[in-house]
Amino acid sequence: MRPRRTARRGSRRAALGLALAGAAWPAAADQFDTLNVNVGATVLFDDNVFRLSSGADPNRLIGSPTKADTITVTTAGLRLSKPVSLQRFELGLNLVDYRYDRFKFLSFTARNYDAAWRWSLTPRFSGSLSADRNQALSSFADFTGFVRNLRTVETQRLTGSYEIDGVWRLVGGASRTETANSQVFIADFDNRLSNVEGGLRYQAPSGSFAQLVARAGSGDFFKRPAPLAAGLLDTKFRQNELEGRLRWQATGKSSVNARLAWLERSHENFAQRDYSGWVGSLDADWGLTGKTSIAAGVRRDLASFQLASSSFTRAHRLYVGPTWEVSAKAVARARLEVSTRDFLGAVANTPQ
Repeated sequence: MRPRRTARRGSRRAALGLALAGAAWPAAADQFDTLNVNVGATVLFDDNVFRLSSGADPNRLIGSPTKADTITVTTAGLRLSKPVSLQRFELGLNLVDYRYDRFKFLSFTARNYDAAWRWSLTPRFSGSLSADRNQALSSFADFTGFVRNLRTVETQRLTGSYEIDGVWRLVGGASRTETANSQVFIADFDNRLSNVEGGLRYQAPSGSFAQLVARAGSGDFFKRPAPLAAGLLDTKFRQNELEGRLRWQATGKSSVNARLAWLERSHENFAQRDYSGWVGSLDADWGLTGKTSIAAGVRRDLASFQLASSSFTRAHRLYVGPTWEVSAKAVARARLEVSTRDFLGAVANTPQ
């Protein structure tokens, strides 16, 4: 049996703040243009930024008498949506500025974007061509150095849907995702993954749907020139997935989303790094009143994490969060999330 190690637990994080949304102004070009400009601010309190153990001395490790910090997150975004006949073109640009009050060296500004062409060749044959970029600070539950590691994820995706009759559709697509770190991060090394997929979807008029999709992918650790036998670190891998999705649109403001999938990853040279298992999620949004709602969910994930003591992680996550629309331009949100993570698939004997 493979050794089992439990990750640092207790990485609970409370996010309490007031999100302020700026007004949306229509573009002046014509009645079909929609231009939205949004600004927002959120204050987060993190009681253990570097995910240190309860017995760790923060003065010795990070030169601070406390592990906690207050983070101010300011956002400014621009979104354009333009319909042209059966087509729609979308563009979103977003700046997210993270300012740490105590650990100022972690502060950064993320420059994110998303763009999409929602194409339609006929009313029954449609899809999308999209690209997006997201940048965020690596969680110190994963990245154990006391420096800033910015993680950039860029994705390009082509999807298509053909309506067989009123409710049944054939679906398919292809995608490419590239993940890069600003620091050397061996456990979750820079990688690319390309997928092709196909399946069947039942789409109800209410917005509810059920879908089954098979996905086949190939990937590589593109900054690693050759396999490293000493650490059993490969250059290429394959990833396959059989996924079922379900959405129930209970009311206009209440819905339930479920996902269940069997995931398999295999490596070209080192089978010791292979893993497989069930992943999925269950999320619900309830509209309590016209201005209040609550969201809750659970999630199970598998992900590559290659050290001597692990090949992959298995994570469980539970969250709940209410939302209150204070006014047309102000929204108050709170979120409580608890997660645990197991590090599995050790390739060397390590202390437990």
